[in-house]
Formats: sequence, structure tokens, C-alpha cells
Amino acid sequence: MSKQELIEEYRERNIRWTDRTLSQLSFYNNLLLTLSIGFLSFAYKMERIEDINISFKNNIDWSLTLYVISITMTTFSILLGLVISLSRLYDFRLTRQVNQIRQRAWEHSDKKLDEKTPDKFSWRKRAKVIIQCLLEDYPKITMEQCKKLKDADDERLKKFNDNFRMLRNMSHNLGIATWSQTKLQTVIFAFAIISFIISELLK
Repeated sequence: MSKQELIEEYRERNIRWTDRTLSQLSFYNNLLLTLSIGFLSFAYKMERIEDINISFKNNIDWSLTLYVISITMTTFSILLGLVISLSRLYDFRLTRQVNQIRQRAWEHSDKKLDEKTPDKFSWRKRAKVIIQCLLEDYPKITMEQCKKLKDADDERLKKFNDNFRMLRNMSHNLGIATWSQTKLQTVIFAFAIISFIISELLK
């Protein structure tokens, strides 16, 4: 097998396993969100919390306390699941735009765009990226800009490359956020279930 054939085989393997990974991630995200909503519907009992009182005395009702923690954690798990869904949607959207811009720049202007590894943001900056996406506050690169890239001066070329790099960074960090938030959602939901079980046992 020649080197080029081996590279093509590796590329096909990468595409195939990337598709499977994304499919499994989508399935798991949807499963967690569905289970969280179902568990909240099952566990929520109005009569248990209608007379709730906050007290720092020694006679704590641990059954009720753990029940409230369970309901709170389940609600937070659902909200986090919705944020994860939005992160994934914008990740796919920006990734599609990045690939489209790269193709157009090469097709119309013979320009190969940035291929360096994207920057990894802090968790605070990743949260800001999600908000930016919701506000549609990210670079928009049009077909016309790609076509004019061939004759662009240094300043316009730098601005184009900076915007493209920003899109790549945002897409990359939305993907990171999806994985880290999914792990966090799993831990929170597991903690909610454990709290509910202990609460029922202490009744």
C-alpha cells in the first residue's frame, strides 16, 4: 500500500469515527435531558415543599433537605442540558461556515487559510462565546469577501485572517464546552438521584 493510499485510509477512518462520536454524543445529550425531565416529573411533589422553612438550627429535617437538593440539582441539570444543545447547534453552524469559507477562499482566490491548532479558552471565556453566539456577535465572512481576497491589501488580508481565526477559535471552544458541560451534567444528575434515594430512605 502506497503512502497516499494509507493516508486516504486513515482519513476515512477519522471521518467514520468522528461521525460515530458525534452521533453518540447527540444521543447521550438527548438521553440525559429526557431522563432529567422525566425524573423531575416523577420526583416533584408539591406537598413536600409547600410548608418548607429555612432554618440553621440543629433539628434539620435531612429527608426534606436532601429532597430539595435533589429537585434543585435536577432542574439545574435540565437547564444545563439546554445550554449544551445550544452549544452543539452553534458549534456545527460555525464549523460549517469555517469549512465553507476555506473552500471559497481557495476556489475563488487561491488562498489557503489558517490551519494552526485553535486556541483553548478558559471556562469563563467559553461561557462568553456561547453568549456571543446567542447575540449573533461573531464575524460574518461573505462570498464577496472571499472573492476579493485575491486582490486584498495587507490590512484587509490581516482583518480577514483574524476574523477567520476567531471563527475557528469559537467553534473549537464550543466543542470543548459541550464535552465538559456534558460531564458536569452527568455528575449533577447522578447526585440528584442519590440525594432523592437517600431522602426517601430517611422519611
